[in-house]
Amino acid sequence: MDNGQGGLQTYGVHPFALVQSELDGEFFGLYFRNTNAASPVIRHKSSNGTHQDVGSTISYITTGGEIELFVFTKGTAAGIIKQYHNLIGKPSLPPFWALGWQATA
Repeated sequence: MDNGQGGLQTYGVHPFALVQSELDGEFFGLYFRNTNAASPVIRHKSSNGTHQDVGSTISYITTGGEIELFVFTKGTAAGIIKQYHNLIGKPSLPPFWALGWQATA
């Protein structure tokens, strides 16, 4: 069970988006944490059928609950991900046998 302090989560979904800004090399991150069911919806808009992206939106459909939105601003991709991991903790590494594949000799 995740108590919000990080390091205790053993499963679950962490809806985190790493977004590159229009400035070269600048990123920001969004982390949406909710106690109830949620579904992210990402829409990309292009102009005149071209593949040029003119805007994107991220929406969350949720059934309620306690909602927390964390915004990590202005940094490199590695720096934003480091801030995110400082918040949620490091992921746990399960033992090899728990991954569902058993080797036979």
